[in-house]
Amino acid sequence: MSTPAASLPETPAAASGVRRQMAAATKRIARLKRMDRAAVAVITLGGLLIVAAVLGILVFIGAEAIPLFRGAAVQYRGTVPSQSAIQPASARAFRAFGADEYLRYFFTVEPDGRVAFRQLSNGEVAKELPVPSLDGASVTATSMSLLGHFIAAGMSDGRIALMQIRFRPVFTEQTVTDVSSEVVDRGVLQANGEGAAIQQVDYIEQDGRKFVAALTGPREIVYWRIDEEGAARDATLTVPAGDAVTQVRVGRNGAVIAGTDRGRVYHWEGGEAPSLTDVSPVSDGPITALEWLIGGQSYVAAAGEGEISSWFRAPAAENGGYGMVRAHEFAAQQTRVIAIARSPRDRSFTTAGDDGSLVLRHQTSERTLATALAEEAPWQLTFAPRGNALLALHGEEMAWHAVRNPHPEVSWRVLFGKVWYEGYAAPEYVWQSTGSTDDFEPKLSLVPLVFGTMKATVYALLFAIPLAVLAALYTSQFVHPTIRARIKPTVEIMAALPSVVIGFLAGLYLASVVERHLAAVFLMMVLMPAFGTGGILVWHLLPRRVAQRLPLGTEVLLIVPLLLAAGALAVWIGPYVEVWLLGGDTRSWLYESFGITYDQRNSLVVGIAMGFAVIPIIFTISEDAFSSVPSSLTAASLALGASRWQTATRVVLPTASPGVFSAVMIGFGRAVGETMIVLMATGNTPVMDWSIFNGMRTLSANIAVEVPEAPEGGTLYRVLFLAGSLLFLLTFAVNTVAELVRQRLRERYRAI
Repeated sequence: MSTPAASLPETPAAASGVRRQMAAATKRIARLKRMDRAAVAVITLGGLLIVAAVLGILVFIGAEAIPLFRGAAVQYRGTVPSQSAIQPASARAFRAFGADEYLRYFFTVEPDGRVAFRQLSNGEVAKELPVPSLDGASVTATSMSLLGHFIAAGMSDGRIALMQIRFRPVFTEQTVTDVSSEVVDRGVLQANGEGAAIQQVDYIEQDGRKFVAALTGPREIVYWRIDEEGAARDATLTVPAGDAVTQVRVGRNGAVIAGTDRGRVYHWEGGEAPSLTDVSPVSDGPITALEWLIGGQSYVAAAGEGEISSWFRAPAAENGGYGMVRAHEFAAQQTRVIAIARSPRDRSFTTAGDDGSLVLRHQTSERTLATALAEEAPWQLTFAPRGNALLALHGEEMAWHAVRNPHPEVSWRVLFGKVWYEGYAAPEYVWQSTGSTDDFEPKLSLVPLVFGTMKATVYALLFAIPLAVLAALYTSQFVHPTIRARIKPTVEIMAALPSVVIGFLAGLYLASVVERHLAAVFLMMVLMPAFGTGGILVWHLLPRRVAQRLPLGTEVLLIVPLLLAAGALAVWIGPYVEVWLLGGDTRSWLYESFGITYDQRNSLVVGIAMGFAVIPIIFTISEDAFSSVPSSLTAASLALGASRWQTATRVVLPTASPGVFSAVMIGFGRAVGETMIVLMATGNTPVMDWSIFNGMRTLSANIAVEVPEAPEGGTLYRVLFLAGSLLFLLTFAVNTVAELVRQRLRERYRAI
């Protein structure tokens, strides 16, 4: 009987070694835990910093756009003596009142024929100059043009003195220390032979031509057109009996408007023989104030107890001609408007009520920008040449207000609603931020840009999604592994091609090729699917013994040559089809048959080019999703007798649908944010139609185009930031919805 072996006594050295090993292991575990906690902290911090950076970008972009919606400010700065001799009864006829652009002096044309220049700081007279050719007559009416300080002084003997006030800055060591002034004689006109006093007068100069209109009786207006050589032509304009003219103004190209005591505005087109074109029923009450806005094509009329509207000539849908339309209506002032001051910088204007209220408005946006209240109702009102001050004449006193009006053109309605712009037949969505003249009316609707973004994205995805997803499904489920190992890296290399190169090739090469072979392109859309499907049918018709000897997935070697043959056949027969069926010119046939115009850089080119850029992303992610489907699912399906195609469409595709949907949404985000391809491959025309033969302008491309023309802090600058915010929010919303859908798809197919 054996005895159990006696256990060896533990030596101190062995025990010490075990303890050291345990201590070392404990230290390693503690170090690993510290490293793990540090890694978690770093990753968490990195994620938070990324979220903070994205939110910071959004906050910065939004902060730059928010000032667009802030109102203007009209701040009272003081009152100075004007010592004007104009009497209240005739004050409305004396409209020649203004200041220099440095706000050092203001001037008035007095009834006794003096042009008095006074210091804006204290009202003291700095200089007095005579009205040219006065010859003992008194001044009964004056006017000043919006630009150029062109002055007309109607006299008591029926003559009209034309002049210009010129200001010149005086510099000392590159600093403006004073402003000099002079009165330049521009000629004299004789209104009538009876010597009746001029009741009202208006005068502008445009392109070397002079246009003058003077009210000489209750219904009679004398009109002059003086050409560059000084030859004058005059005409007499009258309103029908029963109307009495209260206001007369002359505008662009000599157009004349006359407001009456019955609320009508008569409009005559200027020229050698002015003709009455429109009678606008502005109001039931008398016209109390009337002014052309900058550009001389739109006028603002105030009538009755504060009714204010803006009118211009627009195409008439009924007869194809033009007629005056009430394009804009403004909030009523609730008191009689007695004067209108026009901004020389934009389409802002200020209306003065007989209760002393001053309201700053803008024509296009229809916004009430600011209000102020004067101690006394002003006789006359005018803007400073820079539009940064508002001067109100109260007879023997002149009050002035500082004006801050940075973004009057913008409102939510302007950005996202239809606006009636000058010369348009109806309200429309229009983007046209800059023009060739200072009186250009900015058109800042973002709707065409949002539409263009969605249009470009839709056409790109229509091209990319079927090709990318079906190619990924075919590659992962049907192609031989050896061929698959070459296809996927090749497609992924496509993603490395810079978008500027794709846009360059699309704009300069692909667009012209598609235009020359338009019929062949459409034939390819029919022949290539037909030949590809035919290749599959031919493969299935092969004898079984031949098909079994070929490696799995080698049917692609039959399909690809057939697709190339289909493309070659389309190019070959395209010209013959164009001659036989389309009259020899596909573009002309499209226009004559369907009224569709063809632009060389259009949505078809963008869809192909941008689809080419999006395909690698959708293909790669979709192929990974298909390849991740467990092989047990496909094996079980095949074991139950399903074909490979049934297995791919009914098992693999539903199981991988969350990943495929993510791939499509990532491709969508790539297409929405694409800049260079749409910038170079489209005409960048902000049109709103779904025609595949027209171009578009997207938000991202518009930002790239407009940035060089946007002065920092200006309206266009901030609108571009708003467009960036909109693009950010659009992508964020789409990705959020996509994630919610993806989660639901995962839950739905989790049990498969």
